Amino acid sequence: MKNNLSKEWSGIVMYQLTLYVLGICCLETLKKMEKEIRCLHGISSFKAFIPKGKVEIEYRPSLICSKEIIDNMEAQGFPIIKKVQSEFYQEIYN
Repeated sequence: MKNNLSKEWSGIVMYQLTLYVLGICCLETLKKMEKEIRCLHGISSFKAFIPKGKVEIEYRPSLICSKEIIDNMEAQGFPIIKKVQSEFYQEIYN
């Protein structure tokens, strides 16, 4: 599909994974978790909210799956108590 500016459009499927995690008690713990997750191939963004233990991760399902992300977090010692996942398209113009 082309737009008026003759740029090609391609939509990339992205998933947002929202996790509720036990053990996020301070900024240092959060930074450690973020560093480990951002190192995984296919992670687009990472946001966390300390008081709620809520973590939002955007990722490309063609490169990584939610199970791999969750396994990585649990291997770090952070048990997941709830998981919510949604799919969306991100517009990319070349």
